[in-house]
Amino acid sequence: MTDNTLDLTCAAFHPDGHLFAAGTASGQIKLFDVKSLENVANFDSSVAGPIQALTFSENGTWLATVSKGQTSISIWDLRKTAEIKTLDIGLPVSKLAWDYTGQFLAACGPGCIVVQQYSKSTKAWSEPLRKAINAVDVQWGANAQSLVSVTGDGALTALSA
Repeated sequence: MTDNTLDLTCAAFHPDGHLFAAGTASGQIKLFDVKSLENVANFDSSVAGPIQALTFSENGTWLATVSKGQTSISIWDLRKTAEIKTLDIGLPVSKLAWDYTGQFLAACGPGCIVVQQYSKSTKAWSEPLRKAINAVDVQWGANAQSLVSVTGDGALTALSA
């Protein structure tokens, strides 16, 4: 029997380049200091399963993660080292991407692209966009003026703001 707690499933650099996050097959998120290579924090996801995707907000405050086959996105506050919000999309999520402001989080998976928006003034989340696109990946364009997705068969879709 093998120990899959160290089997890494995805990874991302923090915007300042000093931290590196890695998702594991056991559902844990590990943060490493890039200079010292020390494991500086571990987060245990409240959603079971291997971490499928993770991404830092551009301001470096938040980390969004999703577990394989799940419909919920976990939002982590790095300052509090805690999960602060769970967003249920209603369909499985495979990839995530923050816009440059850290206000909009795009998620995609089989059957949809969804954008979740955080309002600082109300401290609430809303869903300004949902499109029936079978996407395997999604990324923001320059200045978040577009959202580009790719489907499993290689088709590109660009949504403009």
